[in-house]
Amino acid sequence: MMSVSLRQSIIHRTAGCFWLAVGLTAMVLGKAIKKPGFASNQDPGPQFFPILLGMALFFGGAALLIKSFFSAQTVPNPPESLAKNSSLFGFIGGFFVYLLLMPWIGFSISSVAFIFSMIWLQGTRWIAALPIAVLIVVGIQLLFGNLFHVQLPAGVFGIPGMPH
Repeated sequence: MMSVSLRQSIIHRTAGCFWLAVGLTAMVLGKAIKKPGFASNQDPGPQFFPILLGMALFFGGAALLIKSFFSAQTVPNPPESLAKNSSLFGFIGGFFVYLLLMPWIGFSISSVAFIFSMIWLQGTRWIAALPIAVLIVVGIQLLFGNLFHVQLPAGVFGIPGMPH
């Protein structure tokens, strides 16, 4: 039977490699986004956020991977370990569901649902998690929709992702 500390190391290394790959993919795909011809040189354009997010995911994954090799392995209680693993898989699964649903139901609804579920999975009460999720999405829409002129998916419901 595999020890809990070894299993934790494998999970952390797997998660680190996963976030490295997702971050690298986001940076490569973000670089391929075409800049509109009317943008000025000072406008970061639609490439900015995907590349920035990709870099954050890449470096976060690298930090997790490095930490898994050099941190002192402590043996947590098995129930705690199981709870942490299910949260990790919940985050990863939620992220993939979010990516699949966003083009269909739009940025606003899918992002509120995703952010709400991630905050709620961390143990925050739903009455606090829902307004936080809505405020984050409104902030993202104002920042990227109004300031950076990034058109966010509206989805089948037609809820605008970019304020006019």
